[in-house]
Amino acid sequence: MSELASDFWSAFFLGAVSAFFLWFGFRKGFFEHTPHASWKPPITLWHICFAFGLYFALVLLAAPLSAIFLKSSHLTPIGYASWINFLVSTSIFIALFAFWKILPKPLRDSLWKAPDASQDWKTDFRFAFYTWCIAFPVAFAASQILDFLVLYLFKIKDLPDQLAVYFVKMAFSDPLYFLLAGISVLLLAPMIEEFLFRGLLQSFIRKHLGPKSAILISSLSFSFFHYSSQQGFSNIPIIGSLFTFALFLGFLYEKQGSLFASMALHSLFNAISVLNLYLFKD
Repeated sequence: MSELASDFWSAFFLGAVSAFFLWFGFRKGFFEHTPHASWKPPITLWHICFAFGLYFALVLLAAPLSAIFLKSSHLTPIGYASWINFLVSTSIFIALFAFWKILPKPLRDSLWKAPDASQDWKTDFRFAFYTWCIAFPVAFAASQILDFLVLYLFKIKDLPDQLAVYFVKMAFSDPLYFLLAGISVLLLAPMIEEFLFRGLLQSFIRKHLGPKSAILISSLSFSFFHYSSQQGFSNIPIIGSLFTFALFLGFLYEKQGSLFASMALHSLFNAISVLNLYLFKD
């Protein structure tokens, strides 16, 4: 009972801290923005289906092909997993980048930047940092609160890590594997996921349902995209916290009218999460 009470007060404290950050953001007018009325990228359902189809096809094909390529190498299980993950992520990035390059330039330009948005990447990065200051404690609090609910309702104390977290923890044992993990988690994953969920999906939904529905639906899609049967009940706090974080990603994309801004926020969020894992190893 004392452990349950401790978890409750920990979740309560984090919830209070996140509520303060949200209040402070509203107080300072951070969440105020004027919609980009002329921002209507000529994106179609075909673009969405092809990009996501390409992603899932490579997830299914690149891993076994990479395994064949690495078959004769004498790698440890950690090294084998690190190289597989890196090669799969790289192949997806290259394929989606090629898809991006064959899109008509007006479509590429409008997905990357709203016509009336600031062209200064430093401004985008600054707002990405401001958003992180609010998003990180809120998403962390959501995770802790949901962890407590899983413990209280299902009496499950030890939840498995998110697969990406487990992969990064394994990579700490070797500088090369940590470098491969860092490239995948800090660079490739933010660019791939922001292109798919904010650049393509959110832009397509905004075109038909408006920005608020676009943020909500793309955020739900993003969070459930990270579901895995191997994570068990961990899916509850993982999906909940990622949904919270994705709302901020979607909001920043709309506020700044910049795909670079949401990529920067995503990368910054992952970087701090990795640093937190490294400094506070279990």
